[in-house]
Amino acid sequence: MDQPGIRTVFHPDRWRRILDLGQLPALHDWLRVNGLDPHDVDKAPITVEQRDGKAVVRYTAALRDAEGYRYRDPVTGGAAREERTVPLLAEPPVEFGAP
Repeated sequence: MDQPGIRTVFHPDRWRRILDLGQLPALHDWLRVNGLDPHDVDKAPITVEQRDGKAVVRYTAALRDAEGYRYRDPVTGGAAREERTVPLLAEPPVEFGAP
């Protein structure tokens, strides 16, 4: 469920549905248009939000070491990742929560 000023474009609970409907290429294309490499975007919620009066894409990035490999967070034991934002350059396709 979206909160005021936040639109969910992708949620991991919808992963199977996106695959079944063949929508993964459209999601990846949209990420690329917004300057993101789909391989660096973790399977976590992706939202479009207003920050300081500007629209941004909020996502969780999978972190990589100097050689380009994903690595484990020594504290959690899980994959190392962090939340990031980038300016929204293009609205998501309608099926992913366009206004």
